Amino acid sequence: MMRRVCFLFLFLGVFLFAVEPVYYDAQPYLEGMAFDDAPPFSRLPANAEELVRKPVWNLSRNSAGVAAHFMTDATEIHIQWKVLNDFHMVHMAGTGIRGLDLYVKENNKWFHLGTGKPYQVENERRLIKNLSGDPREYMLYCPTYDGLTSLYIGLNPEADIWEAERPEKPLVFYGTSITQGGCVSRPGMAYPAIIGRELNRESINLGFSGNGRMDPEVIDYLIEIDAACYIFDCFPNMDLEMIKERAERELIKLLEAKSDTPLLMVPNIMPEDGWFDPEVYNAVIAENNELTAIYKRLKPKYKHLHIIPFKKIRNVAVEGTVDGIHLTDFGAVKMADVMEKRIKRLIK
Repeated sequence: MMRRVCFLFLFLGVFLFAVEPVYYDAQPYLEGMAFDDAPPFSRLPANAEELVRKPVWNLSRNSAGVAAHFMTDATEIHIQWKVLNDFHMVHMAGTGIRGLDLYVKENNKWFHLGTGKPYQVENERRLIKNLSGDPREYMLYCPTYDGLTSLYIGLNPEADIWEAERPEKPLVFYGTSITQGGCVSRPGMAYPAIIGRELNRESINLGFSGNGRMDPEVIDYLIEIDAACYIFDCFPNMDLEMIKERAERELIKLLEAKSDTPLLMVPNIMPEDGWFDPEVYNAVIAENNELTAIYKRLKPKYKHLHIIPFKKIRNVAVEGTVDGIHLTDFGAVKMADVMEKRIKRLIK
């Protein structure tokens, strides 16, 4: 009987004295949004709804690349979030589509701490406990293929939270589903996010799944961004005729407007079946040859234009995809490794 009474008091003590976290709106700490007048957690300004193609606008509501970047001396970190669409795909983990991803910086290196698993539209999770309480820098990545309507960061009551500092100019990635984050297992593994951590730069992810087609309206928005470097990985969404019709024209428009900002062209990676299907292989080679020809024509005048050689990037997909083209975490790391070295040289 005495044991039962003691256990009851112990249970009641834990229940009564458990401290609820204090929640802070994440919006003051967000980065990865290039436009101040964008809808919450979105990637294009509100007026783009009337100017860009509808698929581009709908995809811009995905929060790919948006992250809460903050400092705290917390001993535990919780999150509350509500997704916009509750979107699902058969070939991508829900944690990558609708989840959140927490990183911490220690000794100038980033470490993964926890992933918010999205079981429903509204979610609440504790991501980490038993931290030392030393001030540290954190990055909380938002969903890649869904949007958010709200995000709150919960800390133990005695903890503080404040802004983290970044170099002023961001890296701006313009591209396809691969750029957006398809099909990594969690948001922090999208290759623009990996490169941002490695180079200590804000990373603007303007990957639009299936719709990175160098639309003139989108290029106009890119020009508005004061970037450290533009990275164009949009060509897998453009067939040869589209590349011939608009790539050179739109590149010149941006290069003229941003004469002091490097622009890095990324050729198509070879899909895994391309090494065995001549039709796929020949299409990729023809498109990349056209990109190389455009580069050679423009380079004498535009010294700030650069390109990654196809031979450096052609094998990224090998053992690195979920379906032959969309990258797994391993594929994203391979992609980031190739690109990070070249971007680092361009932003020094």
